[in-house]
Amino acid sequence: MTHEIGSIEEHDLRSVWPHEEYDFTKWLMENIDHLTAKLGIEVEDVSHEEAIGSFSADIVGTEMNTGRPVVIENQYQMTDHDHLGKLLTYSAGKDAGFTIWVAENFRPEHKSVLEWLNESGPKDVRFFGIKPRVISIDGTEARGFEFEIVVEPNDWERELTGDLSETERTYLEFYEALTEAYSQQRSDWYKLTPQPQSWLVFGAGIGGVSLGWAFHQGPEFSVELYIDTSDKERNEAIYEALKQHQNEIHTNLADFDEELVWQRLPEKRACRIKCPRSIPDKLSELSTEERDQLVRWGVDTMNQFHDEFESRIADLGI
Repeated sequence: MTHEIGSIEEHDLRSVWPHEEYDFTKWLMENIDHLTAKLGIEVEDVSHEEAIGSFSADIVGTEMNTGRPVVIENQYQMTDHDHLGKLLTYSAGKDAGFTIWVAENFRPEHKSVLEWLNESGPKDVRFFGIKPRVISIDGTEARGFEFEIVVEPNDWERELTGDLSETERTYLEFYEALTEAYSQQRSDWYKLTPQPQSWLVFGAGIGGVSLGWAFHQGPEFSVELYIDTSDKERNEAIYEALKQHQNEIHTNLADFDEELVWQRLPEKRACRIKCPRSIPDKLSELSTEERDQLVRWGVDTMNQFHDEFESRIADLGI
C-alpha cells in the first residue's frame, strides 16, 4: 500500500506570532518544555526580560539536574552580530551552563562561532543554535511547529566524554538505562539526558516541585517528590496540603513493596515524600542483574508515583 506524500511549505514566525518579544517570547516561556524536551533537559524558574547589567535577557531559567542557569536569546529572521553579542553578554553575566540562540536562520559565520565555543570555549558551558519552524502541508491553513537543532555541543555533553570516576560512570550508565525504559513506559514523558550524578529529576507541574529518582545513604534508592520552591513556608504549605490526603495516597499506592516516607525536613528549606528501596551495596558494587532489577523497580514505582501525585500537584493552587 502506498501513501501520498504532501509537499511541506515553511512560513515565517510572524505569520503565527506577529511580534517577537510580546508574542513569540511569551509563547516560548509558557511552552518551554517543547524546547527543553528537544534538548533533553528540564528547566524551571523561567523568567522574562531578566536584568543583566543594563541589558535584559529574553528568557532565563535553571536546569533542574545541574542547577546551572539557562539563557535563551530569540531572534526573528537571520542571525546578526548584535544578537550574538547579546547572547554572549547574557551568558557571561549569568554564568550560564546552557546558552541557547533561537533564530529562524543562522549565518554560516555565526554557526561556526557556536561550534567554536563548544569546541574551544568554557568547558562547563553548552552552546546551542535552534531553528524554530512553522510548516504546512500542501498549502493547507493548518500549521505545524517544530524545533530543529542547528548546533549542539560535541556528543551533547562534552564532560561526559572526559575522565569520569567509576562512581560517576556507573550513575550515568544506570540513568541512561532507566530513562530509556521509562520513556518506553510513558510515551508522553520528555526523555531527559542523564548526568553523572546520583539523582535525576523532572518537573511535577509547579515550579520548584519535582519528581525524581535518587540514591541516598543506607544505601537506598528512592522514587520521590521533592519540594523546594525557594520559599520554606510555601514548601511546607504544599507538603501539608498533600499530607492531608496521606491515608488515601497510601491506599492508592498499596501495591508498593515499600512504605512511603513523609519528610518535612524542618532543619532544611525543602520537604520530601519518598518511596525508598534498600539495596545491598552502593550502585557500583551491584551486579548487572541487581542493577537491572533496580531499573525495573524504578520504572514501575515511578509510573504509579507519577500518576498519583501529578494531578494532586496540579489541583493544589498554592
